[in-house]
This record gives sequence, C-alpha cells and structure tokens, in this order.
Amino acid sequence: MRQATTQIQRRIASYVPPRAYAPRVRAALEGLGYQIIPVATRGRFEDDSWEPDLRIVDERHIDRIPVEDYLPRTPVLLLTGEARETWRDRRVVGSVIRPAMLKDLYPILQRALEDTPREAARAPAELPGRCTQSDRRWMGAVVSLSERGCLFRTGESLATDEQLNLIFPLPMGQMITARARVIRQQDQSVGLVFDNIARPAREAVARYVEERLATL
Repeated sequence: MRQATTQIQRRIASYVPPRAYAPRVRAALEGLGYQIIPVATRGRFEDDSWEPDLRIVDERHIDRIPVEDYLPRTPVLLLTGEARETWRDRRVVGSVIRPAMLKDLYPILQRALEDTPREAARAPAELPGRCTQSDRRWMGAVVSLSERGCLFRTGESLATDEQLNLIFPLPMGQMITARARVIRQQDQSVGLVFDNIARPAREAVARYVEERLATL
C-alpha cells in the first residue's frame, strides 16, 4: 500500500510542455514530494520500459501513451482546454484546465496516489499568531498552513470543536483573520480548520503556501 507522506517521492511522468502549468506549480509539487519528470528525459511517448506512479497528459495526446493491457494500470491526469467530467479511458483519474494550478492538481494526485488523501496542499511555516476566545487572549505560532486550516503551536489546552478567532501575518505584512475550529490536539499544538475566512485572505494563504513549497 502507498503511504501518505511527502517523504516518499512519487514519480510523475509529464507529457506536457512547461507552459501547461501555472508559474511555480512544478516546483511546488516537487516540494510536496512529487518528482515531475519530463518524458523527453526518459524516452518517447511509446516507451513503457519505466514505471511512473502517474502520467500527466494533454487530452489531445492521450492516444499516444502506452496502451497498458495489464494491471495495475498507471493513473492518468489530463490537462484540458475546457472542463469535462467523463472520459472513456479507464486510466483517467481526473482532468484540470490548462494552465494547471496547484489547487486543482493536488487533490487529484492525492486521491490517486495516497491512502489518506488531503484536499489542500500544506507547507511548513513559522508565523506568530494570536488567538481570542470570549475574554481570553493568547499567543502562539502557525507551524503548518494550508488554505483550509493550520497547525497552531500553543501552550493552551483546547478541546475538540472549540471555536476561536485567529490572526497571523503573512510576509509583506498582510494580516490574515479567520474563525477557526479545533479538530485535534497534537503535543503542544492544535489542528485548526478555518470555518470562516474571507476569500481574499484564503487566496493570499494559498499563494503563500505555493511559494513556500516552491522553495523547499
């Protein structure tokens, strides 16, 4: 069984040009443990002498990849020109519109390759944060961040489903405010999910995560 960890690199055969990805996406995927290998470095379309964990293919060229009349078949993620739900090829596990963005690619890769998939990419961080809850206030730090939640290091003991207000800065001084809910306790940290975060703040967090992953 595949283990859900970014420490184990997945080999992803990329049959598309660099411009088919949004900026920084390939570097961010590498930071997440997905080794993006341009097919030109490993052989032609028809070469099935090596075994990638997944293939990323332009929808117009899907008929050029190895047929694979054997099991298990290598999953295929298609890059397309428009949204589409169904494909006749049973290897297709999902599709993403070009240029492919991390937020669209990541959940498909997770569902195809990991036993316990995540929906949003997360990056390590060290961002000072402040929490408020009724008349309580305390400091801590965001040590892992995604657009859907974070791991918050704090000396406070919090119960599952407790709600609080969280504020923390991103680089360049942008402040993020979110209504968060405790989903787990982990040593001196708590896992928080963002129940209410403004769209501009969510997008800023997503940009930060992508940029951070691209530098790992």
